Amino acid sequence: MTMADVLCIGDLDVDMFVDIPAMPGFDQKVTGRNHGLRPGGMAANAAVAVARFGCSSRLVAAVGDDPAGAFAVQEIARDGVDLNHLIYLPGTATFMCLVLLSPSGEKSLIRLGTDAYLPNAADMDERAFLGVRHVHITYGSPELSLQALRMADRHRLSTSLDLEAADVVGDPEVLGTVLSLVDTLFLSEAALVAASQAMGQLLKVTHLRAGGEMIVTAGRKGCRRVTKDSTTQMPAFPVSPIDTTGAGDCFSGTYIACRLAGGGPVDCLQIASAAAAMATLGHGAQSAMPHRADVDRFLCQHHKNTAPCHDPDANGARHA
Repeated sequence: MTMADVLCIGDLDVDMFVDIPAMPGFDQKVTGRNHGLRPGGMAANAAVAVARFGCSSRLVAAVGDDPAGAFAVQEIARDGVDLNHLIYLPGTATFMCLVLLSPSGEKSLIRLGTDAYLPNAADMDERAFLGVRHVHITYGSPELSLQALRMADRHRLSTSLDLEAADVVGDPEVLGTVLSLVDTLFLSEAALVAASQAMGQLLKVTHLRAGGEMIVTAGRKGCRRVTKDSTTQMPAFPVSPIDTTGAGDCFSGTYIACRLAGGGPVDCLQIASAAAAMATLGHGAQSAMPHRADVDRFLCQHHKNTAPCHDPDANGARHA
């Protein structure tokens, strides 16, 4: 049986990247620059981030039997992600996104939805959870998220959820039940507001499993980790982004892998923030994600005048 540190459940897609000078209005036209196709998807991106940090990952996602699907699978396989539990859908186009990039590197996404967007909850197989330490999911389908978390709970696995504002829809009771099965919740400030409005009350860490943590990201303003007893702020690393696509997925995947490798929460926040910053320096969600040694060198350069550098070739996670 193949072992995996992290099982990621959600989407695998192909992204088309286009630079635009400004967002056109209705019946307007702008000239853009096509940067081509690259693999993406929130769950797939997180799986790659876990693998590049040095942990093993497995992906459960739906994929079409078209050339786009073959391309996405081929690319993510290069990072050693276990793809034995992908769900192939005959006669279905692979899910795609059109990514519009502003001159500042910020992105706007247009989902080109297909039946291969996400697996169905009924398609979840218990065998995918065998040999796993942690389960990471998205919230694109509340039913899928709830099914996956209940299966993780049966296998006594730690869990994390990446909650996007655009996905906070549906029955607030389902969201509440999902959150009660989550150990680590990743969300943006906008998602925090959207989830609180959907639930009719402020989303708090007490909505999670006992001992849970909320990690709220705020782009250039950094992030904060909230537990029942404390709040820790972490500033962002100053970079000049080219493309912010997948930076949040890189952050969550790196943080999870760092914690599983034995890193303390504060140190792992810093490592994940560095990896996410580096991921914005090239085009593509997965293409620009750094490997662990690259992150260690980045941190050494950042701290060279204030702290000793960590050996990029050493085993084990950095510790606070």
